[in-house]
Amino acid sequence: MFQPPDLSRRHLLAIAGGACLLPLAACTAGKAAPDPAGVPDVLPDASLEARLAAVLEAVPVEEVPGILLMVDRPDGRISLTRGYEDRETRAPIRMESVMRAGSICKTYMAALTVKMAGAGQIDLEAPLSLYVDPAVMAQLPGGLDPTIRQLLNHTSGVPDYYSERFYEEDWDISQRLTPALVLHAIRGLPATQVPGTVYDYSNTNYHLVALALEVVSGKSVASLLQTELIGPLGLQHTYYDAVFPPGDTIHGYGSPFDPWADMFESRENTGPDGGMMMRPSDLVIWLRALLAPGGRFEDIGRVMAADPVLERKRREHGLGLDIMTSRDGTEVLGHTGGVDGYFTAGFYVPVSDSVLVLYMNRSDEEIFGPLFGQCLREVVAG
Repeated sequence: MFQPPDLSRRHLLAIAGGACLLPLAACTAGKAAPDPAGVPDVLPDASLEARLAAVLEAVPVEEVPGILLMVDRPDGRISLTRGYEDRETRAPIRMESVMRAGSICKTYMAALTVKMAGAGQIDLEAPLSLYVDPAVMAQLPGGLDPTIRQLLNHTSGVPDYYSERFYEEDWDISQRLTPALVLHAIRGLPATQVPGTVYDYSNTNYHLVALALEVVSGKSVASLLQTELIGPLGLQHTYYDAVFPPGDTIHGYGSPFDPWADMFESRENTGPDGGMMMRPSDLVIWLRALLAPGGRFEDIGRVMAADPVLERKRREHGLGLDIMTSRDGTEVLGHTGGVDGYFTAGFYVPVSDSVLVLYMNRSDEEIFGPLFGQCLREVVAG
């Protein structure tokens, strides 16, 4: 079985309860938690679409207002919705809506960096100080000077800007997330390690990468993403760092301080660590282009997946890419994303040449982890 991935982009474990996700179960502070989703066992005699529909229907709408699921396979596409995009209006959730995809943005940022490295514009093995202003370096703790690769694979030693202080003192939810804000938020924090030692997830890393890319190109990250990735793939419903783009109609619920706060007005879905939004169908195109055989950016995906660092048993991290392996050796590649009110997963399954996209509008990792794990098991089972 697969271990559902940590939802490590936009939630605070210290504030939200320290949940750790295990196969089809969740534990909080070391105690076994109930399975609130009530996900059923595999239904071997039913079609994949029927089995997946049963999994979604087992999640009470009182716990998760709305869910989107898209599975793209060589023999066709399954598109399933359950519930509402807005608790008040009870408007149904729609596949035509865009998702606030959180840390899935890191797959785009890492691919952009690898692409620019291939063009000789930036060196993955070079230290950050080669590219950014000394004033930026002075804000990093302990004289840290990680390489671009170490920033991308989370071995940099740079602390994550998410903390209780960040929520309480540094950030208002109406603010965009920028490198300047992020660097201010890590003031006084110690380095987490010597660069290159072990994996230690930090959203701050991708703000630093963004600064380096803008210096070497003389262009904004938004422009680079559009020119190098989004445009060439014809992604008409993919947006970076946008405020209420077309299709951004899904209300998301749950913050570190209120489990049912409506986070629709939050601008947490901004910045180079989590500012990408897209329709599920656009995310399918992106993951196939990056990870499937013959994909337009297959060579970039291979670099991203090469030489991964160990996160934990059967889970590794490449450059902006999670690589999970089941006990029987089945591998999946992709990323999860979480901004307050929204959880997303996008993964490619090589054994069946399938892409799975899952989205729900509630910040409840005790539901999302088992739900993602069950959907992934069904897709692998075929």
